[in-house]
Formats: sequence, structure tokens, C-alpha cells
Amino acid sequence: MQLKALSIFGFLVLFSFGCTNNSPADTTEKPTTPAANKKLEALEKQVESNPQADSLREGLVVELVQNNQYDKALAQVEQLLQKQPGNPAYLFMKADALERKGDTSNAITAYQQSIQSAGVFNEAELRLASLYAETGNKTAVVLCDALLKDASAVQMRSDILFVKAAYYSKVKDVAKALSIYNQIIREDYTYMEAYIEKGLLFYDQQKYAEAWKIFQQSTNVSNKYADGYFWMAKAEEKMNKTKEAIDNYKRSLALDQSITEAREALKRLGEIK
Repeated sequence: MQLKALSIFGFLVLFSFGCTNNSPADTTEKPTTPAANKKLEALEKQVESNPQADSLREGLVVELVQNNQYDKALAQVEQLLQKQPGNPAYLFMKADALERKGDTSNAITAYQQSIQSAGVFNEAELRLASLYAETGNKTAVVLCDALLKDASAVQMRSDILFVKAAYYSKVKDVAKALSIYNQIIREDYTYMEAYIEKGLLFYDQQKYAEAWKIFQQSTNVSNKYADGYFWMAKAEEKMNKTKEAIDNYKRSLALDQSITEAREALKRLGEIK
């Protein structure tokens, strides 16, 4: 989910926009590209040469997280926190790296510390609510409702509602989840993830025709939305519409080469080797 950072934390704005994404977290540390390695090596040398330059270390953390090197990022954040233990931005960076690493429990603790240190930190509260939603903890709803009443969080309204709906999806309260996804789409029809999650409510109930219609709506809003075509294909496979599924797997892969499931489906269906 794309989250917006509070501007009072300066570099954190860059950090959040650069590192937050809408895809499920991949907790594996992947090899970096040669270009990325070169950039990281240069940053590491700069930090080594200027260990007191916090801005350089902050930049290194950003690059390490972007390249899925979470343990190394956490080590650098600890260096920053040794100098400023209560810095809410650094605590947020720690929480973000822990979340991406898949360490939910410690990520929750770090987000809590960041919020406590800042006093008001809407993005950290939303990220915390998201983790609670993923674990089926009703605290997610409490946090979301508080944020919805906070005028300073109005620009995050769709994200807040999305997290609230995710909680109800997690606890299998389909009616409430569906109601909130519909609300998001009414208020912000370009919030693409809401279409997918709404469709999945039907897909998971094996109502594939209904799910397909919702996935198709997302591609009507944006014909460049790879996930919409991917989930259309998934529903088509379930309905034994193999030709249509192949076409939409190809569309999704053409738009986003990172959708490995689409490539695997095409291999399984004999379209590619």
C-alpha cells in the first residue's frame, strides 16, 4: 500500500515514497544487480569515510532496503539510533525494514516506539494498523477509526479504509469488508487495489464469474493495470476458459514482467517453455 509520510520528518518523505509499495512483502533477500552493487559500494565507502554524516547513512539505508538487504539496513539504522535513540524517523525506518524482513512482532514494537516518540505520526499509525489487520487483531479497526477522525490524516483516507477492510477480510467478515471496498471505489475510483481485494472476496467463495467482473472493472479504469488482467486470467482458468486465460496472462506479463505466477501459468498451459 502506498503510504504518505509526514513532511516534518524531512528525509523520511523520500524514504517512504521510495520504499513503500503495494505488493505483498517479499521477505527473501535477493541478489542485487551489478549497477545496484556499484551504487551500494560507493555509498558504503562514503559512510566509512564520513561516519558522522547521518544523511549519508540515511541514504545508504534507503538503498539497502530498496535492494532487499534488510539485515544490513537494520545494522545501519542501529548506528543512527545509537546517536539519536528517540528519533521517530529512525524508529520508523527500523520498523519498515523489520516489516519487509517478515519480523512482524518486532516491527509492531518499533512502529509503537516511533509513534510514542513522535506524538503524532499518521503513517506509522497506519503501517501499525496494517500489521494488526494482517494478524486479525481488532486494534487495526481502533487505529483506523481514530485516523479517520483526524483531520491531518484526510489525505490518507483511502489507505485507512483499505486497511480497515483488510482486517474484516482477514477475519472473514465478508459483508463489512465488501461494504468498505465499495466505499473506497465510490470515493476514489482509481484506487486499483480495492477492485482486486473486492474481487478476491468472491474468488475465495468460488464465485468466479462475479470475481471476474470486478477484476475487469479495474482494467476498464486502467488498461495498463497488470494485476487486473492477471486475476481475470485466474478466474477464467477456474471457469475453464483457457484461451481467454492465456490471453490475459500474456497481457499481465507484458505489462509487468515481475508477475512470475503469470509466467508459470503460461508454462503450465504450454504457451511458453
